[in-house]
Amino acid sequence: MTHRIGTVISYCTNDFRFLDMCIEEARVFSSQVIVVVADHFFNGEPENRLLLDLAYRKHPDCLFVEFTYSEKEPYGLYCPVLPSDADWAHYWHSTSRYIGFHFLEEEIETVLFADADEIHDGRRLLEWLDGFEYRSYDAFRLAGYMYFRSARYRALSWLPISLLVRKESIAPEILLDLWERQGIFEGLAGKKMKQAVGLDGKPLVHHFSWVRTREEMLFKTRSWGHRHDENWSELIEKEFSLPFRGVDSFYGLHYEEVDPWRDPLDCDFLGCEPSLPLDDDLENVVRIDPKSFFKFTILKKKP
Repeated sequence: MTHRIGTVISYCTNDFRFLDMCIEEARVFSSQVIVVVADHFFNGEPENRLLLDLAYRKHPDCLFVEFTYSEKEPYGLYCPVLPSDADWAHYWHSTSRYIGFHFLEEEIETVLFADADEIHDGRRLLEWLDGFEYRSYDAFRLAGYMYFRSARYRALSWLPISLLVRKESIAPEILLDLWERQGIFEGLAGKKMKQAVGLDGKPLVHHFSWVRTREEMLFKTRSWGHRHDENWSELIEKEFSLPFRGVDSFYGLHYEEVDPWRDPLDCDFLGCEPSLPLDDDLENVVRIDPKSFFKFTILKKKP
């Protein structure tokens, strides 16, 4: 069965250790894979250019859309916040999905919005697509396993993770919802399922957001759009002051020990550099700023 699915992956190099797995699994069920990344982290720090170029070269069959981050100028005709608002940084997570949506091929019927640290079980998801009438729904939140500190520690509770939605059900501006995928899902009309699982009744996504070293967690929480949500540095230092005891310090979830499905910490990317000279003209990379994006979306002129 043919599934015209476009996967839009929100990415920054904080998630470099997850990207290969995320793309590899997405290819199993996707006819198009788009990776959207800003040229700065969402606190204004410049991105890791070497790791960006390495990702572009490693995945020539993916379209990478690199957009200019701005402290003042948003993308889109409607922005729900002002630069002076506390949620300005948060808005940029939604911007990544908004931008990626516009680069989907015309024949795409269904869109999966995922973050790079959300690894889908490609084989089982494809089996679900083949065996479930998903086209009769407007939207799904796919259920996922949450992991913490190690791929061996898996939460007992299943959580709604990625968003699978019919392309024609989306008016692009809805993607700029400050509640991100939860807000998009809740705002869509039509038939929806909040915790979609595989044909075997088990989650289809492995969420490795907090499977990182202490240093990586500190940098992630300093530079992402949710940095104002908690005193992250205090929580992280508290967490790493003791061996893991089965309950995380962030959300209070309870965990069991399992054999790792895949282990992101096996990826040692420190010191990685592109094997070829840097080249600004890679065919699989589109670079945009608000002006060129406006021309592309309104005037139908490609960047």
